[in-house]
Amino acid sequence: MHVVTFLKRLSGGLLVSVVGFMMLSSASAQSDSPGAVYTMTNAVPNAVMVYDRSASGLLTPAEEFATGGNGTGKGLGNQGGVTLSLNGRWLFVVNAGSNNVSVFDVLPHGLRLVDLASSGGTMPISVTVHRNLVYVLNAGSPNNITGFTLTNDGKLTPLAGSTRALSSGLAGPAQVQFSPDGNLLVVTEKATNIIDVFPIDNNGLPGGRVSTGSAGRFHALFEFWSGGASTSAIQPGF
Repeated sequence: MHVVTFLKRLSGGLLVSVVGFMMLSSASAQSDSPGAVYTMTNAVPNAVMVYDRSASGLLTPAEEFATGGNGTGKGLGNQGGVTLSLNGRWLFVVNAGSNNVSVFDVLPHGLRLVDLASSGGTMPISVTVHRNLVYVLNAGSPNNITGFTLTNDGKLTPLAGSTRALSSGLAGPAQVQFSPDGNLLVVTEKATNIIDVFPIDNNGLPGGRVSTGSAGRFHALFEFWSGGASTSAIQPGF
């Protein structure tokens, strides 16, 4: 079971996160096995667009599912606005225009909306998941990250004491992501050219923020690299 994250440019120049899902029947299965690709419109109202993916990689529009929330109708300058759990069961989508996050149950023939939860801030633009921990990056003022626990039925429960501020109230963040082992949360800040790292304790709570200046300007997107594979772009399932 593989999860693939990449970027797709929609009409009008809107750049959004895209998540693809591939079911592998065995270790020897072809890496281009048929599957599905998910993206969001970030429109008002917001929706998830599903594309069928053929074995040759051809994408065919399939269905569209309302998130129950609103996008902003314009580019977010983000990554991770659509995120699939490592086991392929849950799809998380940010609704930047209504300050909430949608959770979908990924079914064999479509998606089923199971929860719509407040993001713990304003203008959520990125979401990341590790096992039963979910963190959302809020780009509104003040900028912050906020954590949730994921129940077995796909509901998000706010994690008390998990909200942490970024280096500035106007940091212009772009992405939040767990490290592959779930011990760290990393956030990129565009306006300050800073990368924030939060250690995660045994209770799922972030420790003190460690901020490091980037090597360049306006960095936004990042990946973890381990064992010759980009773990944020292709992640092995359970």
